Amino acid sequence: MTNAEWVFARAIHLMDEQNESTGETKTADTKEYRLRTLSILNILRNELYPYSDTYEPSAGRRRPVCQMIATFEEDIGIDDVLAQSILPYGLAAHLLLGENDALASFFNQRYTELINTLAAKAPSEWESIEPAYGNIVI
Repeated sequence: MTNAEWVFARAIHLMDEQNESTGETKTADTKEYRLRTLSILNILRNELYPYSDTYEPSAGRRRPVCQMIATFEEDIGIDDVLAQSILPYGLAAHLLLGENDALASFFNQRYTELINTLAAKAPSEWESIEPAYGNIVI
């Protein structure tokens, strides 16, 4: 079970913003990042949700939405592979926008690459398609 605290800590380490003496990620220097983190994670999780093992299509053709998280201790709501390998890059990219655009761009590119790699390998279901006008032979 991966929570927002875990993802936040990894993003801070990717950004090299942790306390240099202790490695702590919850510091006065990271307070602003922390204030923005849950909002950003709630958006990014919905981008990744269709690739998650926790994704369950809903009946009636409604698009399923990942449940919102309100605290750093809550389960992130997507499977651990996504939460631990992709989400920290997306969070780091968004936290650095406007502050260090070059590094934000690098993290965003990595985030996108990982999603594309995952999407290409995502299991899918096949369903037959009935011809609209029957079996017409020309």
